[in-house]
Amino acid sequence: MSAAQATTIGAAEAGGVFTKGLRWRGKRVPYITRWTAESVPQPRVVRRVTLAGEGIGFEDEDPRTDRRYGVLHIRSALAPGRCEPEFHLVNPHRQRRAMEHSLCQVCSGPTVGTRADGRTLFLLGGAHPIAEGETTAAPPVHPPCAIEAVENCPPLGRGYAVALVERATLYGVAGVIHDPKTLAPLPHVGSRPGELAHVDIASAVSPWTLASFTVVSLHGVTSVSPDELHAMAEEVSEPSAYHDSVGGAGAAATSL
Repeated sequence: MSAAQATTIGAAEAGGVFTKGLRWRGKRVPYITRWTAESVPQPRVVRRVTLAGEGIGFEDEDPRTDRRYGVLHIRSALAPGRCEPEFHLVNPHRQRRAMEHSLCQVCSGPTVGTRADGRTLFLLGGAHPIAEGETTAAPPVHPPCAIEAVENCPPLGRGYAVALVERATLYGVAGVIHDPKTLAPLPHVGSRPGELAHVDIASAVSPWTLASFTVVSLHGVTSVSPDELHAMAEEVSEPSAYHDSVGGAGAAATSL
């Protein structure tokens, strides 16, 4: 990767967070975007019986890194800025971190405390408005970053919805449910384009799910129109200012 293709702005990956971000051929790469160097081989899914019951697992499973909330997760790596960004794919580790810490999916800055009313902004693909109680694997976003995403992400050009949300609570995971008898992946048609199955971590199918992302449910939802979004963006400073409170120790490429 040449310096002209990708430029680190500020520090590099810091504990899973970009303090400024990465650019690729003049375009900012969203924080949650996966890079080609972050793809790792996935082990074979096998039947596994534990004290919690029967479900799927990996042959060489390490419960400390392969499971979250008791659910099996795909493996990923951390190597931001290496090789090329895959704008249509999401890095599972950074997605989970953005969800857990309410970080902007584009710039990685904190979204909590950026509004006087305590609400956060969510941007979802699709033609219908965001509903009360809707589940999503999309982390929150700052208004200027939302506009940037809409302008640069082709799928969002086909339709998107924006809303201010009072609470985003943990729901479960997004992943592929496997047949308990054959262990074959079961088909799923998501409620929004490209979605995996959203599985409640307390449900009977969670032990049979190979998860990719963390899912939250949205409450206290107020729809935001495109004009309102642009007005909100004009009220805030450059998104890079959100990074001042974000930091940590550097992280090398790591298999998770």
